[in-house]
Amino acid sequence: MKVGFIGLGNMGNPMAMNVLKAGHNLTVYDLRRDVGHNLEETGAKWAKSPKEVAAQSEVVLSSLPGPPEVEAAVLGEDGVFAGLEKGATYIDMSTNSPTTMRKIAEVGATRGFRVLDAPVTGGVPRARDATLTVFVGGEKKEFEHFQPLLSKIGNNVFHMGPIGCGNVTKLVNNMMAFINFMGACEGLAIGAKAGVDPQTLLDAIKMGSGNSLIMEFGMQSFLKGESALGFATALAAKDVHLAVELGKEVEVPIEVGPLVEAAIARFRDAGHGQDDILAIVRDFIQRSGVQLASKK
Repeated sequence: MKVGFIGLGNMGNPMAMNVLKAGHNLTVYDLRRDVGHNLEETGAKWAKSPKEVAAQSEVVLSSLPGPPEVEAAVLGEDGVFAGLEKGATYIDMSTNSPTTMRKIAEVGATRGFRVLDAPVTGGVPRARDATLTVFVGGEKKEFEHFQPLLSKIGNNVFHMGPIGCGNVTKLVNNMMAFINFMGACEGLAIGAKAGVDPQTLLDAIKMGSGNSLIMEFGMQSFLKGESALGFATALAAKDVHLAVELGKEVEVPIEVGPLVEAAIARFRDAGHGQDDILAIVRDFIQRSGVQLASKK
């Protein structure tokens, strides 16, 4: 299959590599040529614009920071829809706004294009290993047609419903993850300052009802002295904001989400937007006056 891939960042690059390794004919594009060198060396073709990617592809995938970047890459003068042939497909794998995806799908339908949203979760390590979880929104028959391709990116591929439902699922997932994450920051600081060894605390909570995947891996990475989970603070703030806005849009009386959004946004606005989300744990521990043994 002739596949295009737009957006070769921390997640996009390994996802594109797995598409290439699966034997597909791959054309790629990013604003930064250097991030695609490894793909070109492995056999991918470089295009000069999203339009050029689309002109050479039966299906175009994208992994971009958020709604503005997706709209520009798809609906712009040199965007995907300017180069895609009638009957071809566009699949956005970004964490996006469901409303934005529905708008793009409506425009695509008028031009004879098929559109799916398929955001992923699992982080960079699982992107490399092709073990991501993929949440897909769109027509069931289109999902079934492209499930084999998406299974080269993730080993858990779910059809969540009509267009936009993939991103509804992803936003709910990420909001819950960051709520758990901020709760774990506070819990670790309280326990350590109150006299419990942090590693012993973590080991015990792993067996208890306070455990969560983001708590377990995030706090363990921090205690090991690691510096990154592979998720920028600015992206975390963006994801929680989109989830909070979605909650308002569907008139759910959300209370915890906005608190977490504000906490992450404060850290971002203090000049830490490009810092990994794990830096929030270090900052919180320091502000709490907790003394931990240095690891690295």
